[in-house]
Amino acid sequence: MTELISGGFKVWPIDGDPAPIVPPVVAAIYLRISDDAEGLELGVKRQDKDATELVIGRGATEVRRYCDNDIGASTRSKKRRPDFEKLIADTEAGHIQIIGYVTNARLTRRPAEYERIISLVERTGVRLVSVKSGDIDLTTADGRMLGRILAAADAGEAERIGERVARKHEERRDNGLPHGGNAILGYMPPDPDKGIGYMTHVDPRAQRYLDRGADMALAGLGWTAIMDYWNAEGFTRLNGTPWVTRDEVRVTLLAPKRAGLVAHGYEIVGVGSWPPVIDPAKWEKLITRFPQNQRDKNKAARGVRRHSDPTRAKSGQGMRKHPYSGLILCGICAAKLRVKKPGGTRADQYVCAKGIGGCGGIGRNKPWIDDLISAYVLTRIEEEYATTAAAAIDTAELDRLRDEISTREQRIIEAREAAKDPTSGWTIADAGKVMRDLRVEIDELKRQVGQQFAKEQAVTTSKEDLISTWLDTTPATVEARATIARRYIDQVIIHPLPRKGRWSPDNYPTDSISIIPR
Repeated sequence: MTELISGGFKVWPIDGDPAPIVPPVVAAIYLRISDDAEGLELGVKRQDKDATELVIGRGATEVRRYCDNDIGASTRSKKRRPDFEKLIADTEAGHIQIIGYVTNARLTRRPAEYERIISLVERTGVRLVSVKSGDIDLTTADGRMLGRILAAADAGEAERIGERVARKHEERRDNGLPHGGNAILGYMPPDPDKGIGYMTHVDPRAQRYLDRGADMALAGLGWTAIMDYWNAEGFTRLNGTPWVTRDEVRVTLLAPKRAGLVAHGYEIVGVGSWPPVIDPAKWEKLITRFPQNQRDKNKAARGVRRHSDPTRAKSGQGMRKHPYSGLILCGICAAKLRVKKPGGTRADQYVCAKGIGGCGGIGRNKPWIDDLISAYVLTRIEEEYATTAAAAIDTAELDRLRDEISTREQRIIEAREAAKDPTSGWTIADAGKVMRDLRVEIDELKRQVGQQFAKEQAVTTSKEDLISTWLDTTPATVEARATIARRYIDQVIIHPLPRKGRWSPDNYPTDSISIIPR
């Protein structure tokens, strides 16, 4: 009982016991589902209801929710789980007394990650409660053994699921069917009410701009010109934002899916069941003229999907700012030097930046290096034209090589058409093998054409035009000057300056720079 004293405050009598003060019990419920393509969060909402009822029944007076929706937790998943990491941090800080979840698999499918949870329980004393997997006491040896067994079983099941999915994808690939997934630029989004399925109907507007882009590329106008054209016409990426890099345009047009082809492991393996957005014959000419590197092939094999669009790219990203970018290396660690702008009256510098993997041991005046490179290139231009001006071009050989390429391109088209014809006796696998072999031959012929073209270019390009372009330092010529620089230079190595002496561009040692010719 209590009694009143002056002022109206209640106090406990001296001979009485105060009522116990019960601290709040804070529970965290962790919600996760691996696949929520529609973004409706129905799976985690069901988990929320069950897990909340569980922790309240275990005495929680406050419930905090941590949710990683549409994120896998298996050993195959590369996505970060930000709320899982926040849950660990809040528990470490002593804010959480109970962690509730529906099953162990929702918490993690990674045995190594489960070891973190065991350590967390040992350090903080947090209780783990599960709706369906039962409570596991990780403070005992038997409990930890059981938890590890369950984590290993969950990891094994996740890997078995991955194997089944991979086999299903292989089966669909062999039958020329798309795997499904996010929207593909050039095709209408699925609409069951209109009878439109995944990649079953071409988007006429997108097809018009993609086809025009392919024509521009074949005409030699360049990826940047195509990007500017698309942006000016209001033809955007899938997410509705403008195109920001040349690479996006190149990968978009060179993706095999848009030519109705099935790709796997950087190779074309057959003809797809979906309609092509870009005419296959035109696409063959594109891929012949613009061979893809491994990174491009990887992106193109998947198609350019929504998640591969760099939506956070800054304006101007991917546009070359300096003609020597990538050519100038540190003489200590061989890292590529970057341009640093100190500001004020100080000149720009080429530096080996620690923040991007460099050693930080090299920094040199940019105008000094640029002037030496420029003088070297001008000398090489004069030497080249002095020795090649009278060189004969084997036009007959060049024509023969181009005819050989054209013949093989036609055979690829015929193989594709034969695979589509049920009476031909050709299978998709047969056509894929023939097309792969023909492309190997085309690559070798293209290499030979390149050698002939290099000789032709040296003779037919005016020396005055080449020098004029090289000396034009406006931003519009950066790409052209970069091409010229790489025509004559393989690497530029900047060596450390001697320790003794006060150095400036006026007295830099000439042996502190090495220009490696191409």
